[in-house]
Amino acid sequence: MKWGAFRSSNQHDKRYYLRKERIIVYQIAMNVCLAAECTATYSLSKYEDLQTNVELFSRTQIANNPSLSTNGSDHAALHNNDLIAAEVLTIVFCVFVATLFGADYFFLTFWPKRVYPRWYVNTRGFLAVGITAGVFAAALMSTIIVATHSAFITNVTPEAAQSFTNLYFRPPLKYNTWAVNIAYVVVLWLGLIPTAISTFLMFKAAAHDAVHGPMNEKFIEKEKEAPPSQP
Repeated sequence: MKWGAFRSSNQHDKRYYLRKERIIVYQIAMNVCLAAECTATYSLSKYEDLQTNVELFSRTQIANNPSLSTNGSDHAALHNNDLIAAEVLTIVFCVFVATLFGADYFFLTFWPKRVYPRWYVNTRGFLAVGITAGVFAAALMSTIIVATHSAFITNVTPEAAQSFTNLYFRPPLKYNTWAVNIAYVVVLWLGLIPTAISTFLMFKAAAHDAVHGPMNEKFIEKEKEAPPSQP
């Protein structure tokens, strides 16, 4: 292993079939999905804080005025599990994107000539397809929930619920009115594109390697056709 392997002149060496393209697209997929993951994590953290703050504050209010409770509960309940689930799914599969394609990027950088056993190639391909499908599912689920759903408060009167959200107004209960939610969904869809392309290139390179090996046969033919150097 040499750190010089990270030089662009090495990573963009065209002697290896689709190596340059895979390295570029892998990095785009990892970085864009990382951005989606971080944005979703920020949103998740804020909505969990909102839930905690509303429920803690409501305990004090109901203790002072029990008539605020509609069912005898000592606190309000803020429901946002739909968004939390979508964001957890987003975070998990974005981590998987970084893990799988990050590992393959690492191997391409340091050991471009290595030929891997069939079981490894098949497992890697299976995981790539599953991860791509997972990113798509997370993007679709997030889009539907952010566009059409909203958090809501129960156990208290509508007036009390409104007073709580007036005090804790960020993030809003309606998901599509907060730019952070829209941003993570948009970035996640953008991350799906290079993830799918990375999977396609991985399969295409694997099919080539199984027949010709990792070297680009065009450059091998050119080297064979080149006249021998004069002494």
